[in-house]
Amino acid sequence: MVSWSRCLCRLPALVLALTLVLGSMGTALADQNDPALDGLFRDLKAAQSPQEVRRIEAQIWTLWFDTGSEQMDRMLLAGDRAMSAGRFDQSYAILNGVIEHRPDLSEGWNRRATLRYLMGDYDGSIADIGETLEREPRHFGALSGLGLCNIALGNEEAALDAFERALVHNPHMPGVQRRVKQLRERLGRHAI
Repeated sequence: MVSWSRCLCRLPALVLALTLVLGSMGTALADQNDPALDGLFRDLKAAQSPQEVRRIEAQIWTLWFDTGSEQMDRMLLAGDRAMSAGRFDQSYAILNGVIEHRPDLSEGWNRRATLRYLMGDYDGSIADIGETLEREPRHFGALSGLGLCNIALGNEEAALDAFERALVHNPHMPGVQRRVKQLRERLGRHAI
């Protein structure tokens, strides 16, 4: 069984790779307000094949990660690189800079939420996830992270709620599906 923390550690590298490959196509201004996201989320829900799911997820992450500013893009990438390398203090300082300069950007908050989770600061991660979801309520990555934080804090009801909310926006997350099934069984709930 793959551990959630190991999956989260790989996520920044995946986002980095996708951004480098797909980000070169660029947009004038992307982020959580890009109008293309509505169609991508519709397509994601209707996707039939794993390849289609991966392609659409990559497009969503690319838009979330593209700030429309080369400097901010570089800062997000540097924050992710530092996080992936275990240089948490450096990553924290960089991501704070992103949030300071672009507090409207959901992915700045989400990246710092991921970092705080990895640092064991679950309450801080939950606070940053709240900021992420305020800006992008469909952020399935943040919702999944919220579930993980609540598991770490022993709050299985809240974890189940977060995981189920993640699946509303992206029903193609097998790890989250397994977590929902396990939590429902443990909490004595039946599938809807």
